[in-house]
Amino acid sequence: MTNQEVANRLVSLLREGKFNDVYDELFHPDAEHIEPQSEHFAHVKGVEAIKAKDKAMQENLAGAEGMEIGDAIVAKDYIAIPYKMTAILKDGNKWPLDELIVYKIENGKIMSEQFFY
Repeated sequence: MTNQEVANRLVSLLREGKFNDVYDELFHPDAEHIEPQSEHFAHVKGVEAIKAKDKAMQENLAGAEGMEIGDAIVAKDYIAIPYKMTAILKDGNKWPLDELIVYKIENGKIMSEQFFY
């Protein structure tokens, strides 16, 4: 898969809310999640650990509203995607997210994702 094809598939799956499919289909097993701002998940290595991180985060959510996945920008071995949504926490509070996610691609697989917000 070319980097543009990875980007197109990534955006499609994200817009459909198929997050596990993203990991299963597009991520390398040794991929990294980098989010320095996160108190609990600043650096996670391995796709199974990334899935576990998502599961732990979702346990605190009651739902989401207004999810917007922007168009991907591809520059050589990187893909950047704007991502917005409001997470609704189980306690009823809302947590607005407005972030840019940058993915590094090697040999047709995502090797890392880094969140900027």
